[in-house]
Amino acid sequence: MEVKDKPLSTAALHILLALAESNLHGYGIMQSVKRQSGGAYKLGPGTLYANLDRLLASGLVGESEHRLKDGDTRREYCLTASGERVLRAEIRRLRQVVDVARTRLGKLEKDA
Repeated sequence: MEVKDKPLSTAALHILLALAESNLHGYGIMQSVKRQSGGAYKLGPGTLYANLDRLLASGLVGESEHRLKDGDTRREYCLTASGERVLRAEIRRLRQVVDVARTRLGKLEKDA
């Protein structure tokens, strides 16, 4: 089984979701994840960059240098076409899990 065939970790899922919105630098990803989770999930730098390294190695994320007005450069990350396919597959998988959970919870409520 390929890495891309396995369920995504929570951190990887949030990173890919953030990059689906726009290309971002590391701090921007952390802020986007915090915002999209309503503050419930926060990525620290260690978790972020360890996951980015894995996502880059698997081809789900790409990177480029972005030149700032002051001449400095900032590394930006983007969702690749492969990353988008994996993200869509993960969303489908999660929908199925939610559907099963709703069915099970509905059955529990009827049995109570």
